[in-house]
Amino acid sequence: MTKNVGTLIPSALPSIQTRFTCGYHPDTPKNPANNPIPSTQSIIPNYSIPKNILPCKKNYTRLSCVKSVKRILYGLVLFAISIIVLNFGVEAAPPEQVHLATNGIPGEMIVQWGTEEDTSAFCSSENNVQYGIRESDLNQTKSGNSDMYLWTTCTHTVTLTELTLNTTYYYRVGGGDEWSDVFSFNTLSEEPEKITIGAIADHGTSSNAQETTSNMEKEIFDLVIHAGDISYANGAGSGNGIGDQSVWDEYQNQIEGLTSKYPHMYAPGNHEEDSEPYGFDAYESRFYTPGTNAFWYSFEFEFIHFVSISSEHDYEPGSSQYTWLKNDLEDANNNRENVPWVVVFAHRPMYSSNGDGDGHGSEIEFREAMEGLLYEYQVDLAVWGHDHHYERTYPVFEEQVYSNNSGSASEPYYKPGATIHIVAGNAGRSIYDGLEEPKPIWSAYREISYGYTMFEATKTSINYKFIRNSDGSIGDEFWIINTIDTEKPIIIPNENNNSVNKTEDDGIVEQIKELNHMSAPLTILVIATTAIFNLNFRKKTV
Repeated sequence: MTKNVGTLIPSALPSIQTRFTCGYHPDTPKNPANNPIPSTQSIIPNYSIPKNILPCKKNYTRLSCVKSVKRILYGLVLFAISIIVLNFGVEAAPPEQVHLATNGIPGEMIVQWGTEEDTSAFCSSENNVQYGIRESDLNQTKSGNSDMYLWTTCTHTVTLTELTLNTTYYYRVGGGDEWSDVFSFNTLSEEPEKITIGAIADHGTSSNAQETTSNMEKEIFDLVIHAGDISYANGAGSGNGIGDQSVWDEYQNQIEGLTSKYPHMYAPGNHEEDSEPYGFDAYESRFYTPGTNAFWYSFEFEFIHFVSISSEHDYEPGSSQYTWLKNDLEDANNNRENVPWVVVFAHRPMYSSNGDGDGHGSEIEFREAMEGLLYEYQVDLAVWGHDHHYERTYPVFEEQVYSNNSGSASEPYYKPGATIHIVAGNAGRSIYDGLEEPKPIWSAYREISYGYTMFEATKTSINYKFIRNSDGSIGDEFWIINTIDTEKPIIIPNENNNSVNKTEDDGIVEQIKELNHMSAPLTILVIATTAIFNLNFRKKTV
């Protein structure tokens, strides 16, 4: 229900009269005697606004209502004047916290950075990126927008478009007299043979976290995904019970050397949610996400369809997140010919055997709600955090192992029929030493140490590695292939005891070759028995 209300202007402007009806119901005929029209008509047109906005009570006279509205307007005018006064003469802040993101569109890059403003009310710093293909000639400029929450850090976002593929771009951010150093990034090739993805979780600002960042800076990535618990700025993470937003600034400056070169995409963890009045504001303000929802979204990056979901929001069947995920995975699964791999990442793990001591273990409710979708649409990998260790499962659904291959180069997983789960929560926060014994049958490998994970993907294979911080060695490694025609690397020692790669067909093809040495009846019997066993073993209902 609305009322007819003229523009409300304080009486300090005598040339303009205000006309409105207080408590007037649109179905009741106007009574000119009760609602006289001022002799001087308003020169500003009338507007219709909701009834409950006017501070008019039932027994208010028209004059009382006018006075109440004027008080509000005086307050708004004073507020506007104070903003103008505060903004006058405020200087721009130097850029910092430079980080990249992707929208999944080839030839585009999202550039973000922060500036420390004098107030949380507005952002006075400029939103410009200067860039070019020569460090000494940044001959292109693109502008964007900015966003703030109840903190003095302003986040600036600019989308660079029409970038040439397979090219190194140099860039700096800022405007006026305040510019960052010059950074660089590489665009992908038009049809790359492989891409390299970093994957971490539970990072923070500790010395161990800084070591992880330093080690990752030595790698070459195309993208990094982060499965939540990013800076630990909230009350529980910062240790002061009320949160410390400056930890976000410290964290983003700490990882600038990595994030300014490779795009990072995030999923929210429990430590991204702060107490009131912040909630998830820092996460939403500081990080770009494609689409309309910051907490669950997807994007395609060459051969991989990435899906970021939230274990911190409603995920039960019937929820908006569940419905969105089902539709997204269905579309992705139908597009395997163009984008063959599907990778999900979120914070709380569906499978973790670190449930003793400080560990959390498997998030059973989360798993029961959403694992069926991962199985139905054959998600290849799921990357989690929350428990501070490294762990890899066999391909598993409802705690049933679908393949107990080693996953090695000579025995890779070939369309295993269920998702392989990774816990990568060992990027820097205090390690959890609470591994359950005996080890669950679905757990293929687990380790208590700091490090990071990364994987190389082609159209037909994924090679996943866990790298230890302590010495840079490979703690765990496995392969997945999606076609038996794939040539898989076989690691053999050379004369100098160094590892080299050689290729040959094996796996299923090799098993069939071995059967050829048997008699025909025995061969038929083995093949038939194996097929029946696999059909019965893999047949599940969601």
